[in-house]
Amino acid sequence: MVSILLTAAFAAQAQLKVTPQMAKGMEKNYSTEATVNMPGSAAFKMTSDTKVTVIDATADGYTVEMLNTAFTTDAAADNMMGQLMAISEETMKGLAIRLALDKDGNVKQILNFDELKSKTDIMAEKLVGELFKKAPQLQQMMPKDAVLQQIKESVTQESILRSLQNTTSPLALSGKTIMTGAQDEYVGDQNMKMKRMYFVNGKNVTTNSTMNMSKDDLKKFIIEQVEKMAPEQADMIKQNIDAVIDSGMLKFDMSETATYELQDDGWVKSIKAENKNEAMGQKSVINTVVTLLK
Repeated sequence: MVSILLTAAFAAQAQLKVTPQMAKGMEKNYSTEATVNMPGSAAFKMTSDTKVTVIDATADGYTVEMLNTAFTTDAAADNMMGQLMAISEETMKGLAIRLALDKDGNVKQILNFDELKSKTDIMAEKLVGELFKKAPQLQQMMPKDAVLQQIKESVTQESILRSLQNTTSPLALSGKTIMTGAQDEYVGDQNMKMKRMYFVNGKNVTTNSTMNMSKDDLKKFIIEQVEKMAPEQADMIKQNIDAVIDSGMLKFDMSETATYELQDDGWVKSIKAENKNEAMGQKSVINTVVTLLK
């Protein structure tokens, strides 16, 4: 009997319902700093500020606006991957994402996607044009039109919702009832399927995620990436994909860890996350710190 009671008490302590308290007019300001280490280039940082505002309370939940108020990077002009990552982030600078949330804080819908899509496409054309003007040698690595198309196609309702609900978003845990040892699955920012395990310690939540892709999933992922980056090679890859994967030449692996510190009101106070990615023997690491500003 004592053993059963102790087990029940431990389970209760290791469970947490994350429901951020919201009221019309409430504001939360977050600062995000990501340090990126990629093979073949110097480490660089990307920093951004985001204002989260509850603009309305409804019978079903809340309308929340997330505004990227600032973005900077120290990536060198000739760092192609750094500049591409920066452009993907900077297209959202100054734009507000208007969201419908339920009573528990779950993100249900983007209310102004068409407006966002139009503005991000215009911003992407401007930023990509400026990049290739400053570093025309990049044209030899990847055609300007292909870069622009890739960035435009990456902005979808699904990708925005995924970014709001994934590891480094202040809304990542909103609406979840979390228990130590619980697992779920999600699609990461690079469209890789991931499996995540949760650990609860008071108001702190730690997550460990690993890649969860079958051979067929991996084949689909590789072919989609080749079709975007080098379409002229797509047919050759499709014909030889099984042999290439079985040989280990196209090995992919990804893992994520994150620690969330929650306030008494259910809002995230801080996030510390690490993303490790290995592709064809090349490893990259992104360390991200998200902080609620006073």
